[in-house]
Amino acid sequence: MKKLFLILLLLLQIPTISGQNQSEDPSSKKIIGTWYMDQNRDTKWVFSQDGKVYNYNKNIFKVMYRYTISHSCQNYSSDTIEFITLMDKDGNEFCFRINAINENKNGILSLTKMDNMEQLLFVNNTDVIVRK
Repeated sequence: MKKLFLILLLLLQIPTISGQNQSEDPSSKKIIGTWYMDQNRDTKWVFSQDGKVYNYNKNIFKVMYRYTISHSCQNYSSDTIEFITLMDKDGNEFCFRINAINENKNGILSLTKMDNMEQLLFVNNTDVIVRK
């Protein structure tokens, strides 16, 4: 009888656990698309599903980076914070902490450049207004 009760209890927990995991898309999915720099809407970063980000200024292609999203970047590591690493064709790495990606569908991507702690804000629509 105890075994039956434990099995039933475990079966009831499975939908709860899997439902929580499905409620929010991972950062690697939420970042896909075009993001315009808030301070200069002529600058945009276009993140693709194949791990590449394309940088444009005034719709002129400037540079392509490969990107990865993980819990570590260069000398930084955390179980709760995500980082994005950009790597150029020469192997140079640029590390950013992900502060937020379209939280509550606000259209804002917030990053912190780890080498100088500069905060970068992007919007996914040029009509989005960032409140400071």
